Amino acid sequence: MATLPDRIDDADLQSQNTPETFWRLLDLTPSAAEWQIAGRQALDCFAGLPFAATLSDPLDVFPSVLGEGQFGPRHWQLSRGKQLYYQLVRPVLPQRFRPLIRHIIRRRQAGRALLNWPIEDRFVRFQSEWLRNILINQGHTTARYIRLWPSGKRFAFVLTHDVEAQAGQQFVREVAALEERYGFHSSFNFVPEEYRVDHDLLRELRARGFEVGVHGLTHDGKLFLSKKDFERKAKRINAYFQSWDAVGFRSPLTHRHPQWMQALHMEYDSSFFDTDPYEPIPGGTLSIWPFFLGHFVELPYTLAQDHTLMVTLGEATPRLWLDKVDFIARYCGLALVNTHPDYLKKNNHLAIYETFLQRMRDRTDHWHALASEVARWWRKRASAQVQWEQNQWSVAGLSGATIGEVRLDAAKQSDIGGVPRGLTF
Repeated sequence: MATLPDRIDDADLQSQNTPETFWRLLDLTPSAAEWQIAGRQALDCFAGLPFAATLSDPLDVFPSVLGEGQFGPRHWQLSRGKQLYYQLVRPVLPQRFRPLIRHIIRRRQAGRALLNWPIEDRFVRFQSEWLRNILINQGHTTARYIRLWPSGKRFAFVLTHDVEAQAGQQFVREVAALEERYGFHSSFNFVPEEYRVDHDLLRELRARGFEVGVHGLTHDGKLFLSKKDFERKAKRINAYFQSWDAVGFRSPLTHRHPQWMQALHMEYDSSFFDTDPYEPIPGGTLSIWPFFLGHFVELPYTLAQDHTLMVTLGEATPRLWLDKVDFIARYCGLALVNTHPDYLKKNNHLAIYETFLQRMRDRTDHWHALASEVARWWRKRASAQVQWEQNQWSVAGLSGATIGEVRLDAAKQSDIGGVPRGLTF
């Protein structure tokens, strides 16, 4: 992966994201044509999005939605103003003024957002409606499938952190200790060449059951300014994957480019999100589940970042996080949050985070795992071999896998409560 081709087709990056791979049905085996018909019947779930009027093939949804193709071919390119900011202004701007500039820009662009926030449910409803149509079209009221998460848990719960600066690194142990107090572990993503990384800390975190990931190369907003420069930097990033024994990545400032990122030797990425109008490149994949993005698994963060919640919006409680978790649980999704030790150093911010951990500890319906564990589960589930033995289904090589049942429920004929028109999991 040293040199990327001039163009990687968006559809190729999304080729593994099919309804068969997502649902893993066991006792129903719809043909490709039957999936097509059912998918076309579900396309009206995207009403209100400009690209919906051009849709005819449901498989085109994946590059348009998961690949963010609906935002146009220049979506990954920063505006001229933002390029000048990262190249000329930010390097000389005192650190204390950066949050103010960020606050002004993000509030302004949030007012022009195409997607709903904090909950955008159109892709979620599309996936569910697709399956509902399969059941109706084939005259079935139930279907069995490999549940999305181990041990029959309703949803997955992942904690991640980006360590932006030296001050944040100095607060990592406190954050880790807080999470351990409530029975959680997380991944910490460090910037390799922005500050002197404490390698004793990396070893300690891994020994305590935490995960270490790579957070770009430098935290300056310049990673994707040119393809040639990115390829040069990708070689250095790949060296840090190897030396840190890391498999996960998140780009600084969530700048991203799915084609170029194929040069990174990672198992998973978490630079994308379901919906977020406050990031430098706003938009979103609309997905509250992992998905395949070329050779790696994408774990979109699905809960607002801490800076957005606590600084931009000025929230004093984790209310928005907890409301979103309830939505994600209804649809068996992934609740993944990204916070920063750099911001959690403030007592009021840490208090919000601790309250969130307390509330999540009290829930018993989630599978709490490291990001790498979720990515590996998702990959294995997609290809797991299933057999019918002794009058029951068994899943080989997927520890914790259980068989679930989805059914049509005539008593539920609306979207009230988050259940799409008569579909119950």
